[in-house]
Amino acid sequence: MKKHIFKPGECMAWRNRVIPSSDDDQMSGHTFGGGWTEDKLDCLGKYLAEYRKIFVKNERARYFKTWYVDAFAGTGSRSVPDPSTHVEPLFDGDYEDPESQRYRDGSAIIALGLESPFDKYLFIEKSKVRLNELKGEIRKRYSELLGRCEFSSEDANKALRDWSARRDWEKEHAVVFLDPYGMQVEWETLTTLAATKAIDLWYLFPLGIGVARLLTRDGIIDEDWQKRLDLVFGTNEWRNRFYETRIKSSLFGNEETMVRAAGEEKIQEYIEERLGTCFAKVAKGLVLRNSRSSPLYLLCFAAANERSAHTALKIAQWILGHSKGTRR
Repeated sequence: MKKHIFKPGECMAWRNRVIPSSDDDQMSGHTFGGGWTEDKLDCLGKYLAEYRKIFVKNERARYFKTWYVDAFAGTGSRSVPDPSTHVEPLFDGDYEDPESQRYRDGSAIIALGLESPFDKYLFIEKSKVRLNELKGEIRKRYSELLGRCEFSSEDANKALRDWSARRDWEKEHAVVFLDPYGMQVEWETLTTLAATKAIDLWYLFPLGIGVARLLTRDGIIDEDWQKRLDLVFGTNEWRNRFYETRIKSSLFGNEETMVRAAGEEKIQEYIEERLGTCFAKVAKGLVLRNSRSSPLYLLCFAAANERSAHTALKIAQWILGHSKGTRR
């Protein structure tokens, strides 16, 4: 079959399809792939294209085998579930914004459609149904690359750690894209990736869709939610960063109360600071918002290799800075 080549600026064109998802959408037409997801995938597509150029043109870089890893790969198709009847959990049992559900697929196809493909691909998708659909999509559209692809239906955290342990990081480099449906990515996984000193990371951090929703105004947070936040940040220090103690006078004297002191900017600052503790360089992220201007995610970039981190950061920061999304 003839292979379609995605140019960096065109990687979203194929997603612009009108697909009704509600009565209102049927009346006005809903453009699948617009808004925040378009920013996300456009940034990723542009970076992947530039990344592969380096490994093609630079004689020293050609020594390395390159991987693209998609840890929440989805189906690779353009189908859209009805958001009124199907939502994904934040972490096995909580609410997710319907727009996030509608717009989650596409990164796998973009990575396969590059003018210069990666040497190897790893697609991780916990749903075996979705993973089989993705395999079928690749077989149909990129059969010549199927032999380069590996697939896993394990939990993304375990799959990434196991894959990383099997690699020879003296001879291999990778771009890892973490596009979770909620708060599934654990901090231990991020430190494992950073320790390779050979991975460039794109991480869709659940800024509004997850963390901000769990941070109550009075600091009284469900114990399971607290544990999940600990896993996401790799520490419980977030309590001191996101809350402050205030003295309130009453008829019975002074009382200490806990008050939330963290908005989206402070949460963004904290996760970027945390990434900086294990990665060589970290970019200023891009806040992705839904059609109501509510923050959903923070698109983060971090580079683990100290030697190439400066160049990687320069490219990523330029892409993020020229996106139509919202920067800090």
